[in-house]
Amino acid sequence: MSSDPIKFQNLGTPIFAGARYSPEMTRIVLAAKEDNDKNARKVLVGFLKSALQLALISQIQTSGITESSESSESSESSELKNPKKNIGDKSSPIYVIPIPSRASANRVRGFKHSLVLAQVLASTFTSRKIIIIDCLILSRRVRDQAGLDLSARNKNMAGAYKLQFSSTQRIYEHILSRGNHEIYILDDLVTTGATIAAAKLALASGKIPVSGALASCATPGFYALR
Repeated sequence: MSSDPIKFQNLGTPIFAGARYSPEMTRIVLAAKEDNDKNARKVLVGFLKSALQLALISQIQTSGITESSESSESSESSELKNPKKNIGDKSSPIYVIPIPSRASANRVRGFKHSLVLAQVLASTFTSRKIIIIDCLILSRRVRDQAGLDLSARNKNMAGAYKLQFSSTQRIYEHILSRGNHEIYILDDLVTTGATIAAAKLALASGKIPVSGALASCATPGFYALR
């Protein structure tokens, strides 16, 4: 099980994973998701932290923001004119949007897996404040993705998510008005990218910019597509 975070961009949005998939990772994901194993969840969050650190480094590199350029624009008006200003600013929060699970799975488990991962990440990530916005919901019934091939996964997840209006308003009021575009979708495992693509589409419908997606791990079937 490799602990080196990886980045790929075959969905048009950068995806950051803390580790590459392995049979051991499957056991860890299932233990956290199905058995509510806190130790397994801690491992997944550790990989999410690695993914987020890589994402933040990548954001700074691609934005071209430096300490001198940040300090030269201190007024509120310049912040609104330059949405990249807050990138790399440690006083500026990071916004995380967890991928929702099926309602039936949540009822059986007694918790929302990705939301809990996001909550643990937010409570233990010390470099920056993390604000969770649980704004995505399923718009229709979907099948379990396990066992589906690429075509079936894409069809299963196409248009599967929509935005909750109240949460969308919160995004506009607390993120976009402040010029902060560090917004990440969060999931435990990326396989084909169909789930991330569906989430990104739903967010785009509300004109919500996405900086990228964070995952604990990614399968060879996904990052081999780079």
